[in-house]
Amino acid sequence: MIGTGILVEKVLKLAGKQLRKQFKLDKVLEYVENPNELDEDMKHLKARVNSLEKMAHPSRDFIICDDCKCKVVVAEHIEERKK
Repeated sequence: MIGTGILVEKVLKLAGKQLRKQFKLDKVLEYVENPNELDEDMKHLKARVNSLEKMAHPSRDFIICDDCKCKVVVAEHIEERKK
């Protein structure tokens, strides 16, 4: 019985090694876990978006006119911005 367990363990290790080699699982795992060029691009894009958001003008608050259904700037916020 003990010999069978050792044999099964050896066969499973060999099968696992062959599967990793056949499907290049080591490379896939490395690509997934380690930073790559897309991760670096995303990092730079997030930094750029953050800097652009800081430079952008503040959003404006609108209300919808009941008569003509046009967007109208809320007056109280305009006065706050003039200060």
